[in-house]
Amino acid sequence: MPTDCCTVPTICDQLLVLGAALNKEMDITSAKEPPEPKFEMPQWCWNIIKQLGKTILRPITKLRPTVNVDWRNYGRMVTVMERFKAFYEYDLPRILEEEFGDMTAEQWERIEPQFGLDKIRAKMVKLLDRPVADDEPFEKLADEVWCRILGNLERQRQTALYHVAQQSPKVAAHFYKGMGEGYGLLIDERANFCGDRGRTNIHFSLLACMMEVEKIRRTLPPTTRSQFYDELGKVFKLSPKAYDWFNDVCDDIKFPLNNLGRRRRSPAVIL
Repeated sequence: MPTDCCTVPTICDQLLVLGAALNKEMDITSAKEPPEPKFEMPQWCWNIIKQLGKTILRPITKLRPTVNVDWRNYGRMVTVMERFKAFYEYDLPRILEEEFGDMTAEQWERIEPQFGLDKIRAKMVKLLDRPVADDEPFEKLADEVWCRILGNLERQRQTALYHVAQQSPKVAAHFYKGMGEGYGLLIDERANFCGDRGRTNIHFSLLACMMEVEKIRRTLPPTTRSQFYDELGKVFKLSPKAYDWFNDVCDDIKFPLNNLGRRRRSPAVIL
């Protein structure tokens, strides 16, 4: 996580730019203005986005509607949305509790400016498109935004069920078969992304801490991947098996380091 919140983009800025990059990779167009302030992601971040497009996002992009309705894919889309709803209602609270549940008030006060909560609030107000009092709680606005998102997903599910009810049993069978396949297409029951999980966990860790990772990369003297990996262990946690994937990830995303030596054994301690 960035440590100097006065000179680096906020977490809100980073999420907006990452979202725009993912939309571009999936060829999703938006009429919205680009996020401000803009900043350039390192090239290795763009390379990660492209790798995600080939792994966990690929099954989703295949669901893109065409001229003729693919009822099996339509069913898959419905349960992909259902899994997203379940992620928000059940998995996300657990993940946040695991990550931030033991955070002290002093720790929160130190990192809060890095989130850019004022920018997040302004974006929520714009999304709600209603008068909002200055003292209206942030949590209330966030809940209202998510309720609208989830409500929209529910309306889409109801619309899909209405349409399939007008079809023949043969067409309906394709739809409901797709529903059985879509629930685990993107996120599994343990809230992990499906696809290439060994690399994907490292990809998301690097993206989540992109500014700090780039700072380490730029300030360290020419080093080996193993030494760089040890430095990353001070920024975020990775499983003991993660190093087995790390060299492959560096190759895939063309991570720029000098003296790219491969250490043959996994690190003894993962911080």
